Amino acid sequence: MRLHEQRQVDRPQKEVFDYTADFSNIADWDPGVAASRRLGTGPLGVGTRFELEVEFGPSTIPMVYEITAFEPHQRVVLTGRGKTLEAVDEITFRAVGEDTIIDYTADLRFLNWVRFAIPFVSPLLRRVGERAVDGLVSALSR
Repeated sequence: MRLHEQRQVDRPQKEVFDYTADFSNIADWDPGVAASRRLGTGPLGVGTRFELEVEFGPSTIPMVYEITAFEPHQRVVLTGRGKTLEAVDEITFRAVGEDTIIDYTADLRFLNWVRFAIPFVSPLLRRVGERAVDGLVSALSR
């Protein structure tokens, strides 16, 4: 399943990229993420990993995301894995004057028994994706 959202935010591209690419911030802006933290130290880049607690119905599922592509201030790709979900989030950034366009695509692959529920929950998942990117814009606007 693919989710795609695009938004414009009144912030410089570098600032938007730095905040968004660091998935330890995702719990601050994505209402579908209960907690997030960075694993390890060092500069942000390919190989940086994050542990997330993703809300799934009445429970949370642990996932580990890893940066798999990193083009500073332009593009980041994070690959996430959990017991019931694999995800690839690609986020690109483009300056428009003083503003930044955020283009966010999430490819979700549900595993095990969960994949059978997708036809029933896909509208809900799309709303979750919309709320996540709206939350990102809201967090960057503070």
